[in-house]
Amino acid sequence: MGRFYLDNDEKKIVKAVIHSDEKRQKRQQAEKKTPFDTKATAAIENAKKDLDLGEVTEEVREIIIQKIYKSLLYNTPWELSGETYCCRSLFYEYRKQFCYLVAQNLGIIRQQEGKKATPGSRRRKG
Repeated sequence: MGRFYLDNDEKKIVKAVIHSDEKRQKRQQAEKKTPFDTKATAAIENAKKDLDLGEVTEEVREIIIQKIYKSLLYNTPWELSGETYCCRSLFYEYRKQFCYLVAQNLGIIRQQEGKKATPGSRRRKG
């Protein structure tokens, strides 16, 4: 697993999109969704599918992804997340990767042309 870097503005946008996900779902149920609602929901779902957790069972994968999602949705730290099936540092690495994938799916960050984005492609310089 590599590093997934987002600058502060990108992080704020991604976290705001995830924080408003419950409101977005209510609008969609009331059939008052906007084009952005559709795009944001798809970005989150695609990030959940694309998240690389290594070799884990599907059941454990679902649990880890839900813990990461709820951690971002409710701003809950790892220590209060219950059984996550991974250590603290790995949980936060997965969470960074999840945010990176949401940003990528929203079009906030671009993949480099000609190749798929690699974990080090957005690494901080300096």
